[in-house]
Amino acid sequence: MEALQSAFKEEALELIEEMISSLLLLEKNPNNLQIVNKVFRAMHTIKGSGAMFGFYKISEFTHNIEWAFDLIRNGKININKEIIDLALSATDQIRKMIDNQSDDTTVNNITSSIKKICEPKQESKESPSEPPKKLTYRIRFKPSPDIFETNPKPLSLVNELKGLGICRVSAHIDQIPDIKDLTPKKCYIFWDILLTTNRDINAIKDVFIFLENESNIKIDLIDDSSKIEEGESHSYKKLGEILIEKGVITGKALYQALGKQELLGEILIKNGAATKSEVSAALTEQKHVKEIKSAAAKEKESETSAISSIRVSSERLDKLVNLVGELVTVQDRLMQTSILKADADIISIAEEIERLASELRDHTLTIRMLPVGSIFNRFKRMVRDLSQNLGKNVELIIEGEQTELDKSVIEQLNDPLIHLIRNSIDHGIESPNERKTLGKPETGTINLIASQSGANVLIKIHDDGKGINHQKIIDKAKQKGLIDTNTDLTKEEASLLIFQPGFSTAESITDVSGRGVGLDVVKRNIESLRGSIDIQSIEGKGTTFTLKLPLTLAIIDGLLVTIETDYYVIPLTSVEECVELAQAEIEKTKGRQMLNLRGEIVPYIRLRDLFGYDGMSPSLEHIVITEVKTKKIGFVVDKVIGGHQTVIKSLGKAFKHVKDVSGATILGDGTVALILDVNNLVI
Repeated sequence: MEALQSAFKEEALELIEEMISSLLLLEKNPNNLQIVNKVFRAMHTIKGSGAMFGFYKISEFTHNIEWAFDLIRNGKININKEIIDLALSATDQIRKMIDNQSDDTTVNNITSSIKKICEPKQESKESPSEPPKKLTYRIRFKPSPDIFETNPKPLSLVNELKGLGICRVSAHIDQIPDIKDLTPKKCYIFWDILLTTNRDINAIKDVFIFLENESNIKIDLIDDSSKIEEGESHSYKKLGEILIEKGVITGKALYQALGKQELLGEILIKNGAATKSEVSAALTEQKHVKEIKSAAAKEKESETSAISSIRVSSERLDKLVNLVGELVTVQDRLMQTSILKADADIISIAEEIERLASELRDHTLTIRMLPVGSIFNRFKRMVRDLSQNLGKNVELIIEGEQTELDKSVIEQLNDPLIHLIRNSIDHGIESPNERKTLGKPETGTINLIASQSGANVLIKIHDDGKGINHQKIIDKAKQKGLIDTNTDLTKEEASLLIFQPGFSTAESITDVSGRGVGLDVVKRNIESLRGSIDIQSIEGKGTTFTLKLPLTLAIIDGLLVTIETDYYVIPLTSVEECVELAQAEIEKTKGRQMLNLRGEIVPYIRLRDLFGYDGMSPSLEHIVITEVKTKKIGFVVDKVIGGHQTVIKSLGKAFKHVKDVSGATILGDGTVALILDVNNLVI
């Protein structure tokens, strides 16, 4: 039972995230019945599963929200801000109930508010109904020629039908006489209406209740998409069948027409067996029902798609990745041994295992990849609530949500993104009045954009707000003693000051900002992921934060280097090129650690000196040129060995304070190589 309850919690949390996204969409599209049904189904699933696995309070509470959305989809309640707010608050409480942290007072208040909305609109106290069937009716509305005397607007009845569901109307105008014979007060037009609805036939009859005795009204059920069978998603009656069923043509006329090598509709019109409007109406019916059946099939497929996938705990997945990492290490050892033995058969086997291990590694890492949209969509709710609290109009626009990242990176990305988005809303986006004065739209925008760039993912947070006042940043930094009073900084250097611990330009402390805690944490967290953060800002136009992150933290491509007998790995994503450093080049710069690289001056760090090696350096050293924080930095090593597929191992708690090293890896001969953190090395 415990395992089933755990599975319920996991599924419920996913459904809550889905509901929040749907509710925010519904707020902008209140008439979208498809979104309403999506929220209803999510609530219905949580309610049913909760009762099944012993979460009775969750089931009872969710029942009330489900009740409201059942009334909404049946047209008894209209979507408004109050309902959206209550539903969003309900999702928060369901999440807290799952964690046994709910507030009974809040739960009772939400329940009472929902009942006040629902009870006056509910015709009975029965539980919400199951998702409705999608029934398609064919309605022939042929008003009396004298209908204008009693109902001057018969078309209003057609419009009323449109309010019951998805509707297509075909007007028959073949009986309109020449203008010389036309009587203005007579109705010569009739209509065929196709209506797909969840209402029964009585709801349609009610529309025509006052015309039953004076007009020709025929209502036929022609399709029930809830009974769709496999392979039927695009099938429906042929044109001839529809026309016979409607009584437009006879079977004999159809048989005669089918013998000719022309389109059936054209033949029937040419022979006078059917009018052009009758054929057109039949074709419209055919198209309408096919589309409805296709949509129903897709919806049914999405509801049962879970059958083709399984839910696996993240712990099992992490164990699999670790085992694959061990396999890659053993495979590397096997390859080295086979080369030393110089045995062709063993080398052949080692190469085959290397290929299989490589494929297994790639497929395993793919399993751990998740679309960034899994966390991006959470921020819509945060932006909505925070902007309302601050009295600002802010819209979050998401792009590239299908871009994939390793789940271990995504898990640690949530907090940094929260800080950056909150910063953009509080410090960047102006109030509606300010924006209006500046000639900007009253609603500010924050763009959250993800894209893949080689072995990295770029995430940009751009706002169209006030931008950074670089002089204000510099003045504040001098006031806090972060820089010398005589220091001159470029705009780029001034922008980086906001990542200093304790730095804030807020005039007062609020729930959102002013404490100087946030962006320094963002920088530290991003760099702990072996990523980097850059900032670009134009005063009055806006600010863009760019995060550069590795696709995965499990296995990376690295550059293997040595200092004396020790091995080190530099992540290949940071490496630009490798060059030789001769003693003569060092003498040219008179000991200054600068390299003239094709006319560009590149500073370098001697790792031998940094790590405290006492031995003599070789006469010919190598410099690994890297890009760190958008600048080129060189690292001097004794020798560059070459590329190495690096399985990352944690150093353990004893080394948690070591900042220059981000992990370790085991080489094929069992030697340990340390993985260098180039971001921390240049601080």
